[in-house]
Amino acid sequence: MRIQDIMMHLLLKQPFYGYMAASVIPVESPETQTVSMLTSPDLKLLYNRNWYESLCEEKAVGVMLHELLHLILLHSFRKENRERNLWAIACDMAVNEHIDEALLLEDAITTRKISEEIKEQIPPLKSAEFYYEIISKTENKVSFVENDNQIKVILKNGLQLTANNETEGDSSEVNKNAAKSMVADLIEQAKSEGDIPHGVDSLIHELYKTYEINWRNVLKRFLSGKGRVLKKKTCKRESKRFENLPGNRRTVGSEALLALDESGSVSDVQVLRFYNELLSIRRITGASIKVTAFDTECTAPVPIEKYVRKKERVKNGGTDFRPVFHLADRMRIPLIIIFTDGDGIPPESADQKVLWVLTKGGKKPVAFGHHIMLEA
Repeated sequence: MRIQDIMMHLLLKQPFYGYMAASVIPVESPETQTVSMLTSPDLKLLYNRNWYESLCEEKAVGVMLHELLHLILLHSFRKENRERNLWAIACDMAVNEHIDEALLLEDAITTRKISEEIKEQIPPLKSAEFYYEIISKTENKVSFVENDNQIKVILKNGLQLTANNETEGDSSEVNKNAAKSMVADLIEQAKSEGDIPHGVDSLIHELYKTYEINWRNVLKRFLSGKGRVLKKKTCKRESKRFENLPGNRRTVGSEALLALDESGSVSDVQVLRFYNELLSIRRITGASIKVTAFDTECTAPVPIEKYVRKKERVKNGGTDFRPVFHLADRMRIPLIIIFTDGDGIPPESADQKVLWVLTKGGKKPVAFGHHIMLEA
Protein backbone atom coordinates (compact mmCIF):
# COMPACT_ATOMS: atom_id res chain seq x y z
CA MET A 1 0.00 0.00 0.00
CA ARG A 2 1.24 3.49 -0.85
CA ILE A 3 1.84 5.60 2.23
CA GLN A 4 -0.40 8.37 0.83
CA ASP A 5 -3.26 5.85 0.52
CA ILE A 6 -2.84 4.90 4.18
CA MET A 7 -2.98 8.55 5.21
CA MET A 8 -6.21 8.96 3.25
CA HIS A 9 -7.58 5.78 4.82
CA LEU A 10 -6.95 7.22 8.29
CA LEU A 11 -8.54 10.56 7.38
CA LEU A 12 -11.72 8.71 6.45
CA LYS A 13 -11.74 5.98 9.11
CA GLN A 14 -9.85 7.45 12.08
CA PRO A 15 -9.89 11.24 11.55
CA PHE A 16 -7.92 12.12 14.70
CA TYR A 17 -4.98 10.00 13.56
CA GLY A 18 -5.65 11.01 9.95
CA TYR A 19 -5.18 14.68 10.73
CA MET A 20 -1.94 13.93 12.59
CA ALA A 21 -0.72 11.81 9.67
CA ALA A 22 -1.55 14.55 7.17
CA SER A 23 0.68 16.92 9.17
CA VAL A 24 3.71 14.67 8.67
CA ILE A 25 5.85 14.80 5.52
CA PRO A 26 6.57 11.28 4.15
CA VAL A 27 10.09 11.03 2.73
CA GLU A 28 11.41 7.97 0.88
CA SER A 29 14.70 6.83 2.36
CA PRO A 30 16.41 3.69 1.00
CA GLU A 31 18.89 3.92 3.90
CA THR A 32 16.03 3.44 6.38
CA GLN A 33 15.27 -0.23 7.00
CA THR A 34 11.61 0.29 7.87
CA VAL A 35 10.31 3.67 9.14
CA SER A 36 11.60 6.44 11.38
CA MET A 37 9.97 9.64 12.65
CA LEU A 38 11.91 12.92 12.77
CA THR A 39 10.66 15.95 14.72
CA SER A 40 13.15 18.66 13.76
CA PRO A 41 13.10 20.99 11.93
CA ASP A 42 9.86 19.59 10.44
CA LEU A 43 7.79 16.52 11.13
CA LYS A 44 9.05 13.90 8.68
CA LEU A 45 8.44 10.18 8.36
CA LEU A 46 11.41 8.52 6.70
CA TYR A 47 10.35 5.21 5.18
CA ASN A 48 11.71 2.43 3.03
CA ARG A 49 9.25 2.40 0.15
CA ASN A 50 9.88 -1.19 -0.94
CA TRP A 51 9.41 -2.45 2.61
CA TYR A 52 6.33 -0.35 3.36
CA GLU A 53 4.50 -1.07 0.11
CA SER A 54 5.07 -4.80 0.61
CA LEU A 55 2.80 -4.70 3.68
CA CYS A 56 -0.89 -5.52 3.48
CA GLU A 57 -3.31 -2.68 4.23
CA GLU A 58 -3.92 -3.71 7.85
CA LYS A 59 -0.22 -3.89 8.72
CA ALA A 60 0.54 -0.64 6.85
CA VAL A 61 -2.13 1.11 8.92
CA GLY A 62 -0.69 -0.39 12.09
CA VAL A 63 2.83 0.84 11.28
CA MET A 64 1.50 4.36 10.67
CA LEU A 65 -0.44 4.37 13.95
CA HIS A 66 2.65 3.07 15.74
CA GLU A 67 4.81 5.95 14.53
CA LEU A 68 2.11 8.57 15.17
CA LEU A 69 1.69 7.37 18.75
CA HIS A 70 5.44 7.62 19.37
CA LEU A 71 5.20 11.20 18.09
CA ILE A 72 2.08 12.11 20.09
CA LEU A 73 3.60 10.71 23.29
CA LEU A 74 6.96 12.41 22.62
CA HIS A 75 8.88 9.22 23.37
CA SER A 76 12.10 10.46 21.74
CA PHE A 77 12.22 13.32 24.27
CA ARG A 78 11.40 11.38 27.44
CA LYS A 79 14.28 8.91 27.71
CA GLU A 80 16.37 11.05 30.10
CA ASN A 81 19.12 8.84 31.58
CA ARG A 82 17.35 5.53 31.00
CA GLU A 83 19.08 2.65 29.21
CA ARG A 84 18.50 3.12 25.48
CA ASN A 85 17.49 -0.42 24.49
CA LEU A 86 15.15 -1.00 27.43
CA TRP A 87 13.56 2.39 26.78
CA ALA A 88 12.87 1.44 23.14
CA ILE A 89 11.21 -1.80 24.29
CA ALA A 90 9.13 0.04 26.92
CA CYS A 91 8.01 2.66 24.37
CA ASP A 92 6.86 -0.03 21.94
CA MET A 93 4.95 -1.77 24.74
CA ALA A 94 3.20 1.52 25.58
CA VAL A 95 2.38 2.37 21.97
CA ASN A 96 1.19 -1.06 20.85
CA GLU A 97 -1.30 -1.20 23.73
CA HIS A 98 -3.39 1.31 21.73
CA ILE A 99 -3.34 -0.57 18.42
CA ASP A 100 -5.52 -3.55 17.53
CA GLU A 101 -3.25 -6.60 17.56
CA ALA A 102 -4.52 -7.58 14.11
CA LEU A 103 -2.85 -4.42 12.77
CA LEU A 104 0.52 -5.09 14.39
CA LEU A 105 3.45 -6.74 12.66
CA GLU A 106 4.10 -10.33 13.69
CA ASP A 107 7.32 -9.36 15.48
CA ALA A 108 5.77 -6.40 17.33
CA ILE A 109 6.63 -6.07 21.02
CA THR A 110 3.50 -6.09 23.19
CA THR A 111 2.81 -6.22 26.93
CA ARG A 112 1.03 -9.56 26.41
CA LYS A 113 4.12 -11.17 24.86
CA ILE A 114 6.49 -9.72 27.46
CA SER A 115 4.12 -10.72 30.25
CA GLU A 116 4.12 -14.31 29.02
CA GLU A 117 7.92 -14.25 28.72
CA ILE A 118 8.64 -13.01 32.27
CA LYS A 119 5.71 -14.91 33.82
CA GLU A 120 4.32 -11.78 35.45
CA GLN A 121 1.05 -9.91 35.05
CA ILE A 122 1.61 -6.52 33.39
CA PRO A 123 -1.18 -3.90 33.58
CA PRO A 124 -2.47 -2.59 30.22
CA LEU A 125 -2.58 0.99 28.89
CA LYS A 126 0.26 2.40 30.98
CA SER A 127 3.07 4.81 30.13
CA ALA A 128 6.51 3.93 28.75
CA GLU A 129 8.01 4.96 32.10
CA PHE A 130 5.78 2.46 33.87
CA TYR A 131 6.79 -0.40 31.57
CA TYR A 132 10.44 0.60 31.77
CA GLU A 133 10.40 0.13 35.54
CA ILE A 134 8.95 -3.37 35.11
CA ILE A 135 11.35 -4.65 32.46
CA SER A 136 14.40 -3.00 34.05
CA LYS A 137 13.75 -5.02 37.21
CA THR A 138 13.39 -8.24 35.23
CA GLU A 139 16.18 -7.59 32.74
CA ASN A 140 17.70 -11.01 33.27
CA LYS A 141 14.41 -12.53 32.10
CA VAL A 142 14.41 -10.60 28.82
CA SER A 143 17.10 -11.45 26.27
CA PHE A 144 17.78 -8.94 23.51
CA VAL A 145 20.46 -8.00 21.02
CA GLU A 146 21.05 -4.71 19.20
CA ASN A 147 21.36 -4.91 15.43
CA ASP A 148 22.05 -1.64 13.60
CA ASN A 149 19.18 0.59 14.68
CA GLN A 150 16.92 -2.23 15.84
CA ILE A 151 16.58 -4.24 19.04
CA LYS A 152 15.74 -7.92 18.78
CA VAL A 153 14.00 -9.41 21.81
CA ILE A 154 14.61 -13.16 21.78
CA LEU A 155 11.88 -15.21 23.45
CA LYS A 156 12.43 -18.57 25.07
CA ASN A 157 10.28 -20.21 22.39
CA GLY A 158 12.72 -18.98 19.75
CA LEU A 159 10.58 -16.16 18.34
CA GLN A 160 12.17 -12.75 17.85
CA LEU A 161 10.40 -9.44 18.47
CA THR A 162 11.66 -6.18 16.98
CA ALA A 163 11.71 -2.58 18.14
CA ASN A 164 13.27 0.39 16.34
CA ASN A 165 15.80 2.25 18.42
CA GLU A 166 14.23 5.66 17.93
CA THR A 167 16.51 8.58 17.08
CA GLU A 168 16.69 10.62 20.24
CA GLY A 169 15.31 14.14 20.03
CA ASP A 170 17.46 17.10 21.06
CA SER A 171 17.32 16.94 24.85
CA SER A 172 17.73 20.70 25.35
CA GLU A 173 14.76 22.32 27.05
CA VAL A 174 14.34 24.78 24.16
CA ASN A 175 14.00 22.04 21.54
CA LYS A 176 11.96 19.81 23.82
CA ASN A 177 9.48 22.62 24.50
CA ALA A 178 9.38 23.56 20.82
CA ALA A 179 8.54 19.99 19.85
CA LYS A 180 5.95 19.75 22.61
CA SER A 181 4.39 23.03 21.49
CA MET A 182 4.25 21.92 17.85
CA VAL A 183 2.72 18.52 18.60
CA ALA A 184 0.30 19.95 21.19
CA ASP A 185 -1.04 22.41 18.63
CA LEU A 186 -1.51 19.58 16.12
CA ILE A 187 -3.32 17.47 18.71
CA GLU A 188 -5.64 20.36 19.53
CA GLN A 189 -6.54 20.74 15.86
CA ALA A 190 -6.83 16.98 15.31
CA LYS A 191 -9.37 16.83 18.16
CA SER A 192 -11.64 18.96 15.96
CA GLU A 193 -11.53 16.27 13.26
CA GLY A 194 -12.22 13.31 15.53
CA ASP A 195 -12.21 12.22 19.16
CA ILE A 196 -8.96 11.09 20.73
CA PRO A 197 -9.14 7.30 21.06
CA HIS A 198 -9.95 6.02 24.53
CA GLY A 199 -6.86 5.28 26.57
CA VAL A 200 -4.69 7.65 24.58
CA ASP A 201 -6.69 10.61 25.88
CA SER A 202 -5.61 10.13 29.49
CA LEU A 203 -1.93 9.84 28.51
CA ILE A 204 -2.19 13.00 26.40
CA HIS A 205 -3.91 14.87 29.23
CA GLU A 206 -1.15 13.92 31.66
CA LEU A 207 1.64 14.74 29.23
CA TYR A 208 0.30 18.09 28.04
CA LYS A 209 -1.70 19.26 31.07
CA THR A 210 0.69 22.11 31.87
CA TYR A 211 0.93 23.27 28.27
CA GLU A 212 -1.24 26.15 27.10
CA ILE A 213 -2.04 26.02 23.39
CA ASN A 214 -0.61 29.05 21.62
CA TRP A 215 -3.87 30.40 20.24
CA ARG A 216 -2.02 33.12 18.32
CA ASN A 217 -0.18 30.50 16.25
CA VAL A 218 -3.44 28.67 15.57
CA LEU A 219 -4.99 31.93 14.32
CA LYS A 220 -2.05 32.62 12.02
CA ARG A 221 -2.24 29.15 10.50
CA PHE A 222 -6.00 29.40 10.11
CA LEU A 223 -5.81 32.74 8.29
CA SER A 224 -2.74 32.16 6.17
CA GLY A 225 -2.34 28.46 5.50
CA LYS A 226 0.24 27.49 8.15
CA GLY A 227 1.85 30.92 8.10
CA ARG A 228 2.63 31.25 4.41
CA VAL A 229 2.11 34.71 2.95
CA LEU A 230 0.69 34.59 -0.56
CA LYS A 231 2.49 36.70 -3.16
CA LYS A 232 1.78 37.72 -6.72
CA LYS A 233 3.57 39.60 -9.46
CA THR A 234 2.88 43.31 -9.83
CA CYS A 235 4.19 45.96 -12.23
CA LYS A 236 3.77 48.63 -9.57
CA ARG A 237 7.11 47.62 -8.09
CA GLU A 238 10.13 46.48 -10.07
CA SER A 239 12.31 43.63 -8.98
CA LYS A 240 15.40 44.90 -7.13
CA ARG A 241 17.48 42.04 -8.49
CA PHE A 242 16.41 42.03 -12.18
CA GLU A 243 15.56 45.13 -14.21
CA ASN A 244 12.27 45.38 -16.10
CA LEU A 245 10.81 42.41 -14.26
CA PRO A 246 7.84 42.85 -11.94
CA GLY A 247 8.55 42.44 -8.26
CA ASN A 248 6.65 40.52 -5.62
CA ARG A 249 4.21 41.99 -3.19
CA ARG A 250 1.80 40.55 -0.68
CA THR A 251 -1.66 39.85 -1.90
CA VAL A 252 -4.72 40.38 0.15
CA GLY A 253 -4.79 36.97 1.76
CA SER A 254 -7.72 34.92 2.91
CA GLU A 255 -11.12 36.46 3.47
CA ALA A 256 -12.58 35.83 6.91
CA LEU A 257 -15.68 36.80 8.87
CA LEU A 258 -15.13 37.47 12.57
CA ALA A 259 -18.33 37.07 14.60
CA LEU A 260 -18.36 38.41 18.17
CA ASP A 261 -20.89 36.94 20.58
CA GLU A 262 -22.78 39.88 22.16
CA SER A 263 -24.93 37.82 24.53
CA GLY A 264 -22.98 39.06 27.56
CA SER A 265 -20.56 36.14 27.94
CA VAL A 266 -17.52 37.84 26.39
CA SER A 267 -15.91 40.67 28.36
CA ASP A 268 -14.63 43.94 26.88
CA VAL A 269 -11.09 43.06 28.04
CA GLN A 270 -11.21 39.73 26.19
CA VAL A 271 -12.57 41.34 23.02
CA LEU A 272 -9.90 44.07 23.09
CA ARG A 273 -7.11 41.53 23.58
CA PHE A 274 -8.38 39.34 20.79
CA TYR A 275 -9.10 42.31 18.50
CA ASN A 276 -5.55 43.69 18.85
CA GLU A 277 -4.06 40.28 18.13
CA LEU A 278 -6.17 39.93 14.99
CA LEU A 279 -5.03 43.34 13.76
CA SER A 280 -1.43 42.20 14.15
CA ILE A 281 -2.10 38.89 12.37
CA ARG A 282 -3.91 40.72 9.60
CA ARG A 283 -0.80 42.79 8.92
CA ILE A 284 1.37 39.66 8.82
CA THR A 285 -0.88 37.46 6.70
CA GLY A 286 -2.61 40.02 4.49
CA ALA A 287 -5.98 38.56 5.51
CA SER A 288 -9.13 40.56 4.83
CA ILE A 289 -11.30 40.38 7.95
CA LYS A 290 -14.87 41.62 8.27
CA VAL A 291 -16.45 41.92 11.73
CA THR A 292 -20.04 41.35 12.80
CA ALA A 293 -21.56 41.27 16.28
CA PHE A 294 -24.41 38.84 16.90
CA ASP A 295 -26.85 37.43 19.41
CA THR A 296 -29.92 36.16 17.56
CA GLU A 297 -29.08 38.28 14.51
CA CYS A 298 -25.98 39.86 12.97
CA THR A 299 -24.96 43.49 12.62
CA ALA A 300 -23.83 44.76 9.24
CA PRO A 301 -20.22 43.58 8.69
CA VAL A 302 -17.43 46.17 8.67
CA PRO A 303 -13.67 45.92 8.04
CA ILE A 304 -11.84 45.02 11.23
CA GLU A 305 -9.89 48.28 11.33
CA LYS A 306 -13.19 50.22 11.42
CA TYR A 307 -15.02 48.08 13.96
CA VAL A 308 -16.23 49.72 17.18
CA ARG A 309 -17.99 47.65 19.82
CA LYS A 310 -21.41 49.04 20.75
CA LYS A 311 -22.33 48.44 24.35
CA GLU A 312 -26.08 48.74 23.83
CA ARG A 313 -26.17 45.37 22.04
CA VAL A 314 -25.09 43.40 25.12
CA LYS A 315 -27.73 40.91 26.24
CA ASN A 316 -27.93 38.35 29.04
CA GLY A 317 -28.92 35.36 26.97
CA GLY A 318 -30.16 34.05 23.65
CA THR A 319 -27.48 33.18 21.13
CA ASP A 320 -28.02 31.78 17.66
CA PHE A 321 -24.97 30.97 15.53
CA ARG A 322 -26.96 30.26 12.38
CA PRO A 323 -27.24 33.90 11.19
CA VAL A 324 -23.44 34.11 11.16
CA PHE A 325 -23.25 31.25 8.67
CA HIS A 326 -26.07 32.69 6.56
CA LEU A 327 -24.14 35.99 6.40
CA ALA A 328 -20.93 34.21 5.36
CA ASP A 329 -22.88 32.33 2.68
CA ARG A 330 -24.29 35.58 1.26
CA MET A 331 -20.86 37.24 1.29
CA ARG A 332 -19.14 34.10 -0.07
CA ILE A 333 -16.55 34.23 2.68
CA PRO A 334 -14.66 30.93 3.12
CA LEU A 335 -13.41 31.35 6.72
CA ILE A 336 -15.41 32.06 9.88
CA ILE A 337 -13.97 32.93 13.29
CA ILE A 338 -16.53 32.91 16.11
CA PHE A 339 -15.60 34.41 19.49
CA THR A 340 -18.04 32.98 22.03
CA ASP A 341 -18.61 30.94 25.19
CA GLY A 342 -20.13 28.26 22.94
CA ASP A 343 -23.64 28.44 24.39
CA GLY A 344 -26.05 28.84 21.50
CA ILE A 345 -27.89 27.22 18.61
CA PRO A 346 -25.47 25.93 15.95
CA PRO A 347 -26.20 25.05 12.32
CA GLU A 348 -26.25 21.39 11.33
CA SER A 349 -23.36 21.88 8.90
CA ALA A 350 -21.21 24.57 7.31
CA ASP A 351 -19.66 25.19 3.90
CA GLN A 352 -16.90 27.31 5.46
CA LYS A 353 -13.84 26.47 7.50
CA VAL A 354 -14.66 27.44 11.08
CA LEU A 355 -12.53 28.40 14.06
CA TRP A 356 -14.33 28.57 17.41
CA VAL A 357 -12.49 30.86 19.84
CA LEU A 358 -13.93 29.93 23.23
CA THR A 359 -13.76 31.88 26.48
CA LYS A 360 -12.42 30.01 29.50
CA GLY A 361 -14.85 27.27 30.50
CA GLY A 362 -16.61 27.46 27.13
CA LYS A 363 -17.57 24.37 25.19
CA LYS A 364 -17.48 23.82 21.45
CA PRO A 365 -21.15 23.86 20.39
CA VAL A 366 -20.88 21.51 17.41
CA ALA A 367 -18.52 18.84 16.07
CA PHE A 368 -17.27 20.59 12.93
CA GLY A 369 -14.51 23.19 12.86
CA HIS A 370 -11.38 23.79 14.92
CA HIS A 371 -11.42 25.37 18.37
CA ILE A 372 -9.01 27.18 20.67
CA MET A 373 -9.44 28.31 24.26
CA LEU A 374 -8.72 31.94 25.11
CA GLU A 375 -7.60 32.10 28.73
CA ALA A 376 -8.97 34.93 30.88
